[in-house]
Amino acid sequence: MIGAAERLRPAPAATLGWLAVAGLGVYILSVTYHWRVPDPNGTSFGPVWAGMSLVGIALARVLRGRWEPEVVLAAGTAAGALLTDLVQFSGQFLRDLAIYLRAGEDFAAGAPVYLRTILTEIPVDRTTYPFLYPPPTLPLLAVLAALPRPLVEAGWLIGSAAVAFAGLRLIGLSPRWALAALLWPPFFQGLYVGNVAVPIFGLFAAAPWFGAGLILAAIFKPHSGLAALWLVRERRLRPIVGGLVVLCGLAVASLPLVGVDSWRDWVEGLRLYAESQEHLPALVAIGLGAYLPGLLPLFAAAAAVGWAWLARGRDGLARFGIATVVASPSLFTHGFVVALPAFLALRPVALWLAIGITSVAPGLGWWLAVVLVVVASVVPSLRRPTGGPWPTAGDLDVAARSTGRARHATRPGVPSEAT
Repeated sequence: MIGAAERLRPAPAATLGWLAVAGLGVYILSVTYHWRVPDPNGTSFGPVWAGMSLVGIALARVLRGRWEPEVVLAAGTAAGALLTDLVQFSGQFLRDLAIYLRAGEDFAAGAPVYLRTILTEIPVDRTTYPFLYPPPTLPLLAVLAALPRPLVEAGWLIGSAAVAFAGLRLIGLSPRWALAALLWPPFFQGLYVGNVAVPIFGLFAAAPWFGAGLILAAIFKPHSGLAALWLVRERRLRPIVGGLVVLCGLAVASLPLVGVDSWRDWVEGLRLYAESQEHLPALVAIGLGAYLPGLLPLFAAAAAVGWAWLARGRDGLARFGIATVVASPSLFTHGFVVALPAFLALRPVALWLAIGITSVAPGLGWWLAVVLVVVASVVPSLRRPTGGPWPTAGDLDVAARSTGRARHATRPGVPSEAT
């Protein structure tokens, strides 16, 4: 018979889970030490976060009758994300959309669109940040800029939210988890400021069925096209050809409108922006270039691509999402949306740890979540043996199985195992 001491001894997995809980708590309290809620004159972030987390844990205990490490991690993550959404993004509503529309107005008026001098200070008005997207986007933006602004803003916000929701369903989240994921700071910021990163996530999520979207994403953010290497790795010739034909067709078709000079101006604008980043690290934001000197960010990007190339199938696609994050020359919170599929391939405790890290205080600490994914690629115990992102029609709904009601679902809620 098993002795009392043996019965009371915690399982190694549970012990590691509670260590993860403690680690995430210390992390959140340390990186938000100077934050206040709901504004700089408000209450300290830490006590409010702790109180909300305890309420969430208590509710989980009452409603579900349990409070394992992953449940505690989920409660702390949810509290941190909600408070971060409240604190961080005030006063920036649809600012990136305003940058796009200003570029469309300048293009329609024949005024310069791209950066012409090195920036010496961060613009006070964030809607005057440099426009960095390729010339084929300008005619569309000029059309949007000519429409009533409230109509454009409402359509952009609703459309982006719909694309994000659809993408989240494609990678395996149930409807309720897809809605909840929109409050994760990378998605929330992308929606709040109106950044094109959210539509790009939709193309990335649809890649197993619409691979050409990985190539088309480059028309918005050139470094996003890095994920198209997955098509090469998987030898998907048709979407490669289709994407390149459409991309080249758009470039050629727009040439009579934008002219050759706009392409020169765009390349020069990117060069000037890169030089500006050397003097103004805030333009790099949380990209590796803000923390690593010299060519090290470039070497890290090359290593990330090589690491992604080693994997096959949809696991490889998820890794290329991480590679685009690592390779981003200017990385803001919303840039992490394409890392979510790689996070979803982790086991519940590791998943919530990665999501929790990326739910508060964007900065160097967020790279711990990337490191966790890389480590999991060589430590099988950190990865889900089945499931994860991009489920197939025959996948079993984990939530139903855990409650004894096994059902087949085409879009199982992946995080349901964690709660």
